[in-house]
Amino acid sequence: MAGTVIVGAGHAGVQAAVSLRQAGYQEPIRLVSREERAPYHRPPLSKAMLAGEKRPEQIVLRGPDFFDRNGIELMPGACASALDPASKRVRLADGSLAYDKAVIATGAGARMLEGFRYENAFVLRTMQDALSLQDAMARGANLVIVGGGFIGLEVAATARKLGLSVDVVEMQDRLLQRAVPEALSSYICQRHRARGVRIHLGAQIGGVAASAGRITSVELSGGARLAADLVLVGVGNAPEIGLAAAAGARTASGGLLVDGAMRTTLPDVYAIGDCTTFHLPVTGSQVRLESVQNAVDQGRTAAGGIAGQGGSYDPVPWFWSDQFDMKLQMAGLSVPGGEFTVRGAVESGSFSLVETLGDRLVAVHSVNAAADHMASRRLIGAPGRFDRRAAADKDVPLKACLAAPMDRCA
Repeated sequence: MAGTVIVGAGHAGVQAAVSLRQAGYQEPIRLVSREERAPYHRPPLSKAMLAGEKRPEQIVLRGPDFFDRNGIELMPGACASALDPASKRVRLADGSLAYDKAVIATGAGARMLEGFRYENAFVLRTMQDALSLQDAMARGANLVIVGGGFIGLEVAATARKLGLSVDVVEMQDRLLQRAVPEALSSYICQRHRARGVRIHLGAQIGGVAASAGRITSVELSGGARLAADLVLVGVGNAPEIGLAAAAGARTASGGLLVDGAMRTTLPDVYAIGDCTTFHLPVTGSQVRLESVQNAVDQGRTAAGGIAGQGGSYDPVPWFWSDQFDMKLQMAGLSVPGGEFTVRGAVESGSFSLVETLGDRLVAVHSVNAAADHMASRRLIGAPGRFDRRAAADKDVPLKACLAAPMDRCA
């Protein structure tokens, strides 16, 4: 038997390999990794590792002998150049691998803006990106961050902790516009500004000034000029779908289209993680999610299907972000027409925004309110009527606000 070839050794790919062995799968497993180093956790890259609080070897996904002990052939520094469904082979630069099942776990790559390709302009997606950025982050330096998303704001918080001067340039009129409600955007913006981050909203990039191969300032379309010793471009990621798309896999919304078992439209080819688009039952729509939770859970689902255990992916999406003293935790996805209820006192720094549509709980956005977050992951999508008025009372447990359709919340 040729076994399973997994292309990509991030959270999704490693989880698929681990789950296959846990499911009793006995065939060969080969894990193709474009990076030379051992697979690692990505969330610390913008926080603890960038701040120097953790070393690269402290954030590996598995110990140094894990793969050998479990009969998983890790292939670092191997780049898959083509997928041939007819011959069931993955081509590499120096040969090819036969497979019975293939799993595409190629993730997404950071976008670099045109006009920013200079020595002191960075993106942050890989360990090497983080190490390069870390080397450039000298105390007192001027850091300009283009993009007010999670990566940009996490790096802003880390950089301020390290003593850098920070400007964040966001083209939308608020931070995290696609990810969190307006009230939470406003709160996050206020907290960053209180810590000395200069945030420029509704700002377009007019260009950059450079000298000797380095950016010296970033110019905004309104005329402002931001001094820049280094620049981070954090404007999102592009799904790495080329391998399977070139072989004929169907795509949707920028990702590889998969069914509930993580199968692509190619025979015996699965896809998992940031590179996928899938039907999300809790919203009834097709989505593409970039989160550790999604990557890990899709890896488990694909492994179950390959190992003959079945199963269909039906998650409640959840995310988190650490910025300064804020632990932001989000469960569910916002929907048009949702109503928001504030749970707890915003000024206390511990609260949740509870989002409902009619009598259905659809999302909870929490700041330093871990109990609310954990409860919401169990309640979203559960049958029954959710009482948003009761949820406004911090002393009423969230679980007490979900009742049978004809009952009232106590």
